[in-house]
Amino acid sequence: MKQFKYKIFDLDGTLLDSMGAWRDLGKDYLLQKGINPPDNLNEIIAAMSMLESAAYFQEAFKIELSAEEIIKEVKMLIEYKYRHEFELKPYVKEYLEKLENENTVMCIATATPLKLAKAALERNDIIKYFSFIISCDEVGVGKNNPDIFILAANKLNAKPSEIAVYEDADFALITAKEEGFYTIGVYDDYFKNERKDIELISDIYIESFKELL
Repeated sequence: MKQFKYKIFDLDGTLLDSMGAWRDLGKDYLLQKGINPPDNLNEIIAAMSMLESAAYFQEAFKIELSAEEIIKEVKMLIEYKYRHEFELKPYVKEYLEKLENENTVMCIATATPLKLAKAALERNDIIKYFSFIISCDEVGVGKNNPDIFILAANKLNAKPSEIAVYEDADFALITAKEEGFYTIGVYDDYFKNERKDIELISDIYIESFKELL
């Protein structure tokens, strides 16, 4: 692998083992309410916004709360997981320690709200490795748009060609690659069906950070 002084890391599914919880958030919410979710719940709500999902829960499961109240409770559920449950993926801490010893400058670019990202990073004792954290909320668009990567590069004071980007999601890797960043695809179960595409997109692809130690 080429050596880079500057590195941008995604959080969920790359450093943090959290994507499964996002996938099962609707199911976990219903179970918390004592409601058995249908087996195909994820398929039903996959393309829905949070507001649409809340309306569906009201109608399908007779939840007597406003859509806004349901959304608030769902957000509280995922926030609890960031603050108390989500763990690092294997060998993440060892790899970050290795990079720090090599004087690598690292940051995080995440779609997760900043306060939740910081909570998980602090609890897992890795926030110290990163110069800064940027959330998609800060730039107003997701990772199918290059703005978050461009902002990170500007804050690193480096060109895209001087920076390695670590991501588990195919769309984020495509965006970074098109902007000229070196891309490292990281396996996560959430994107297992896109694995072949991710391997093709990435400059290198890893199943575990152990491969980079």
